[in-house]
Amino acid sequence: MTKTYTQVVASALPFPPVSWWQKVLKAKTLILDTQEHYQKMSYRNRYYLADKKGKSILSIPLTNGRNQRIPMNAVGISYAEHWQKTHWRTLQTLLGNAPFFEYIDYQLFPFFEKEVPLLSDWNLATIIWANHFLGNPVAISTSEAYIPEYDQDTLDLRTSTHPKDEAYIGAPYYQVFSEESGFLSDCSILDLICCEGKNAINFLR
Repeated sequence: MTKTYTQVVASALPFPPVSWWQKVLKAKTLILDTQEHYQKMSYRNRYYLADKKGKSILSIPLTNGRNQRIPMNAVGISYAEHWQKTHWRTLQTLLGNAPFFEYIDYQLFPFFEKEVPLLSDWNLATIIWANHFLGNPVAISTSEAYIPEYDQDTLDLRTSTHPKDEAYIGAPYYQVFSEESGFLSDCSILDLICCEGKNAINFLR
């Protein structure tokens, strides 16, 4: 029997991967921890899309670099590089031929046009957008203070979702480059939404 939870607490990630969403949907309430410390080499400033030769990483550059141990809500985004233009062009290249990209590209473009100072705010906005597209399956709030441990009725995902975890294999769905690369599991929710549209929610439950 699958355990049910009162709530889920998770890190605020940019366009989180499919596995993150599947775990989040085990409850109706999601708390995004914006008070936890930033962790380098994690999903906190990166997301992945399916490419011809495997997963393509899109990283968000940070002010003061990645070697910083400060709360997520204090981590700044650097705009010294034109990363937004690069990310948008990558989305057009990798997802431009996805069945639903042309219907939602106008919703996505503002993420890559407006400069948002803080990483946690940018990440939060992408999660709220995806949740809304999926039909608002979870109620989202942010933490007011860092809590190291929660009770057993709370599913804590803050340390369980990592790019190096390759054990997860999700249900395959259509991907633009599947003929060249085969199905690539656990890409960003962006990949699933652009390829499956409103049907994406059925791959998460």
